[in-house]
Amino acid sequence: MSVNPARPGRAWASIDVVVAGLYALAIFVVGSLPATPAVARDMSDKLQHAVGFALLAWLMCRALRRLGSNWALPRLMVYGALLSIALGGALELWQGLLAYRSCELLDWVADALGSAIGVAIHAGLVVVLGRRPRAAQ
Repeated sequence: MSVNPARPGRAWASIDVVVAGLYALAIFVVGSLPATPAVARDMSDKLQHAVGFALLAWLMCRALRRLGSNWALPRLMVYGALLSIALGGALELWQGLLAYRSCELLDWVADALGSAIGVAIHAGLVVVLGRRPRAAQ
């Protein structure tokens, strides 16, 4: 991967975007399986959704921040949350098409609550660590 010397953080932006994309893909793959993996059986279904989408929203916010947008923190939080909530809705619709899965409104609500928690964690870390979203260069 070549790094443009005028944009030294570009390589990290690529990594953050790829990680967020791969995690979103992993959610769809696991959500398409006929049975819940053994690792997650001890956790309630709604808690799995909330935790999974909290992490997704945090990764989305991180990827958006790294892309070099000059968005203020509240706007970054809204877009990160909307992206992960939309993916949660898409996952539920997808599961509704699978004979061995079901589409549940409460799962999507858990996804949305988890997304809100994820963006709040991201914002808290940004404020506490003093890192503002980077301005476009």
